[in-house]
Order: sequence, then structure tokens, then C-alpha cells
Amino acid sequence: MKNLLLSLVVLLCAITGFSQQNQDAEQIKTCGNYLWGTGQGSSYQSADKNALDALITQISVQVQSSFENVVNETDGSLKEYTQSVVKTYSNVTLTEAKSLLVSEKKGTFEVIRYMAKTDLNTLFENRKQKIMEYVHSGLIAESGLRIGDALKNYYWSLVLLRSHKDNGTIGYNFPDEGNRLLITALPDRINAIFTSLNFSIKNIEDKPQENYKSIGLNLYYQGKPVENLDFVYWTGRNYSNPVSCRSGIGLAELIGEVEYPLPELKIRVEYAYQFKTGIDLEVRSVFENVGLPDFEKAEYKISLPPAVIQKAAQEVEKLSDIDFEKLNKVEQAQKIRKNLQQIIAAIEKKNYSNLENLFTDQGWTVFNQLIASGNVKVLPQDKNPGIIEIDDKTIVRSVPMKFSYTHSQRSFIEQVVFTFNMDLKIEAISFAISDKAIGDITSRSDNFGTVEDKYQLINFMEHYKTAYCLKRLDYIEKIFAENALIIVGSIIKEAEPIEGMYKKIGTERIKYIELNKGEYIGRLKKVFSSNEYVNIHFEENIVKKVNGDNKIYGIQIKQDYYSTNYADNGYLFLMIDLNDSINPKIYVRTWQPEKNPDGSIYGLNDFEIN
Repeated sequence: MKNLLLSLVVLLCAITGFSQQNQDAEQIKTCGNYLWGTGQGSSYQSADKNALDALITQISVQVQSSFENVVNETDGSLKEYTQSVVKTYSNVTLTEAKSLLVSEKKGTFEVIRYMAKTDLNTLFENRKQKIMEYVHSGLIAESGLRIGDALKNYYWSLVLLRSHKDNGTIGYNFPDEGNRLLITALPDRINAIFTSLNFSIKNIEDKPQENYKSIGLNLYYQGKPVENLDFVYWTGRNYSNPVSCRSGIGLAELIGEVEYPLPELKIRVEYAYQFKTGIDLEVRSVFENVGLPDFEKAEYKISLPPAVIQKAAQEVEKLSDIDFEKLNKVEQAQKIRKNLQQIIAAIEKKNYSNLENLFTDQGWTVFNQLIASGNVKVLPQDKNPGIIEIDDKTIVRSVPMKFSYTHSQRSFIEQVVFTFNMDLKIEAISFAISDKAIGDITSRSDNFGTVEDKYQLINFMEHYKTAYCLKRLDYIEKIFAENALIIVGSIIKEAEPIEGMYKKIGTERIKYIELNKGEYIGRLKKVFSSNEYVNIHFEENIVKKVNGDNKIYGIQIKQDYYSTNYADNGYLFLMIDLNDSINPKIYVRTWQPEKNPDGSIYGLNDFEIN
């Protein structure tokens, strides 16, 4: 009797509960404040999915007319295109639309998915902000000759724009053009970049007996060497793997039996960067669901004169004379040049057996990680390597090299920097930051720092970037102060001072993730061990100095992060102390995936330095 009574009570509660849910569902459907869809299924999950699909259909009806101009351009179905567009929101944000179980009868579930009509405007407003941010980043990249970054940002902004209901009315105030509608301005800017790009032959290395030909390229934009650009080229049989170029230098390699003489080199510049969309799920969703625009001007044909092709290439000097007059140390200059020539010769022959004595133990480890483990080619130079002395170290910069690895489908060109210790052994190797970033630092006034101070900062940034690429946990652990504050996330809360170095971080925030050094290094160790590769790409960087004699600098960087199983982008801030040039320290590291609501990112102004 007691069990029967309990069962009746449970049944009555269930009936009462479903009755209330039915009333709630009817209120949602009739009040006029919501967009909604219902779905049925044999499980709650299937019913919920069907309800979400129905909600997407309702949203599509609301915004369908907004995409007529885009569909006319692609000659497709307006209904299908609109539903595809709305799915790009569902994949990212519509999953947060509220869900309500209406009923469950004989194994059949009924679910309603709904959202306030005002929330729909919020969805589109958030996407508009991202569109504007990519345009802004594209302009900064273009001004810095980072043409690959500029094309990516403009194109991603364009594909997001084509998925926005206000695609025909969103404008942007360009510094050089004034206010223009983005739907026409973005294709114009992308095509203008292609028109201003110039490829020319730098040198040709021909080894017919080895079925090998390399074509060195100069890459210029508006008469200046581009900082970065990606392209593929026709090999005579198919298109090559993508090549990432740096500092106005590119290389096309034709390997195997190719029909000679090849009359021209056909190049296709990368602009979509689909392989990078893992850092932005909204962009990836648009790529996967909506038709994408093409740009015919991305293709170039470079004539290869028959006379040049048939002539055997002369031996190219791989290392120009180094100007060591500033050092006034003839023996030191001769030894460094001799050592570098020996290293370059070994790289060309891929025989590294007699090099170890030229390195410190740590330098030899880095050389094996960076160069000996991959397929590396030293490229000819236009100018002599630069040289700087910092304390008892001699830094030679920069030797251009092309890198490719067995498990990667891409190759890239980097300017490589060698650091010699006082015994003239190589203790470190790193990838150079861009010429513009270097110029931004070296052009600062004496108040910013001495020449040595500026190159210490450059050296630090280059080794920081390279350490993550090489997964050098030992170096990263060394450069973080024991009491470093490490914050992960976009929202930060006031923190306790560390040894009086600073008093606060901005204003009070709602939530944050604060890590100490040990926790951060522990996280990195797991990331490094679970990924075959880690790659960091700096898009923008701003460097400021704390007032006074202290050598404390703040570096704000827009950073793309890629690894085998994860990718993201965001804004990095580092507060570093270079008062001890031998042992620089990071005292603060913050990471935020988005800018603050006012458009800023965290920096020195968020700290009070004692």
C-alpha cells in the first residue's frame, strides 16, 4: 500500500511538471517575444536536435531577404544559402539557445528550443564586431608589409560579412579611403594587394644530373620586401606544398623529372588560409557551410628565359662577407666567419658529424632540434648579416633558410640568428622577428634604452618565440620568475602584489584563471608531450618601457598559436625585467582571446610599478 501511494505521488508530480512545462511552451509560442522550434524523437538528444533544426528554419525565415545580393552573386538558392548561413551561428553560439522538455509519452520526447528575438540581434552584433576587428588587423598587417596576414584578415572579414544579415550596409572608415561599404571595399583591397605584389627571379640553381632545380624569388609589395606571404607553385606535374616566405625571400624547388625547358613558373598566392581556421570556430563554420569567394588575381606567371634555364647555375655564395669593423677584432671575425661557413657547408651536404665542437652543449641540442632533424636549405643573401655585441656575446643576424619536415605538408623560410659566447662557440639559435618589429625597437629614442638594451629586448623576443616552437621547457622555466603571475583568460580580477613590484591589475574583474609558475610549467609540459609540433606566429607587437632607469618592458603581442591538436589566437602581454641581461625574467604573463570592451588589451597601464 505504501509503495502504491508513493508511485501515485511520483506520477502526480510528473503530470504536474509536464503540465507546467506545456504551459511554459505555449507561453513561449504565443507571446511574440521568442523565436522557437519544436522537435520530437525517440531520445531527448534527437528531439533536441530536431528542435534546434526547426529553430534554425525560423531564424532563416526572419533574415532570408538579407542575403539576396550574395545569392544573386553565386546564382544559388536563397533558402538553402540562408539556412547554411544560420547554421554557422548554430555551430558556434545557437547551441546556447534555451531548451525545454515539453513531454515524454511512450518513449517519444518532445522538446522546444527558443531564444528571445532581441538575442538574435546580439548574435549578429557579435559577428559584426569580429568583422570589424579582422578589417582593423588587416590594415595593421598591410601597413607592416605582413601581406600574408593582411590577406587572411581581409578574406576572413569578407566571408564573415557575407554571413551577416546586414552585409550590404556595414561600413568601415578606412584611413586612406574614408567610409566605404565593406561588401565592395574588402574585395577591392584584396585585389589591390594582388596588383601591388611583384615576383621576380633572384637566382636559379640548376642540377640536371640530380633532377633538381631551385628558383630563388624576390617578393615585393609596393616596392618593399614583404614580411610574410604564403604561396604554392606548379611543379610541372601538380601544385607544390605551401611555402611560407619571409623578408622578401621565396623559393620554388622542382624535384624529379620535369619537362625542360619550363617556360614559366606559375604561382598561386594563398589568401583563404583555411588551414588556420582552427583558431576561430566562427570562421571555420562559415568555411564549412557557405560558398566562398574566389580571386583570380591570386595567380601569377613568371617567365623563365630559356637562356637562363639552359645555363648551368654558377656557385652562389651562401654567406656574404660579415662586416666586423665595429668589433675591431680581426681574429674573432675570421673565426666566426669560418665557423658559419663550415655549418652552412654541412647543412648543404646534410652531414653534421664534424660540427659538435663549434657549439656549447645547449647550442648543439638546439641545432639538432631546429636544423639537423629537418630538411633545411640555406638561401643566398642580398646583404651582409648584421652583427651586434651584447655583454660577452656576439650575435650574427640573419641567415635565410628554408625549413621543411617529414610530418608537415608546409615549408617555411626564416631568418636564422646565431649567438656566440665569449669562447666563440654557438650557444643559441633562434628565428628572427620581422624587420619592421626590429625597426620599431631600434628606432626608439635613447630614453627607451641603449643600443645594447634594444637588442637585448629583440634577442629576448626571438628566443621566447623559438623556445615554444622547439618545445624547450627548460628555457621557458628559466625565464619565468619564481613568483611570476600568469593569468589565462579574458577576464581578470585584482590580484595580490608580488614583492611590491606592482599593486594591481586593472579594475576588478568577474572571473579569472591565475596560475603560479609551477602550475603553468606543468600545463606546458602536458601540451608539449601531447603535440608533435607547436608553432607561434606573431602578427602585431607593441613594446613600451616603464619610466625611469629600470629596464622593465611591456610587450603586447597578437599571437596565433598552432599545435598538432589545438589552435587559437589572442592577445599576449609580457612584463619582462632586463636589468640582469644575463638572466631576463618574465614577471607577468596575461593571455586573452579577445580585446577588452574598450578595444584595449592588458599592458603596463594595468600595473602600478614601484
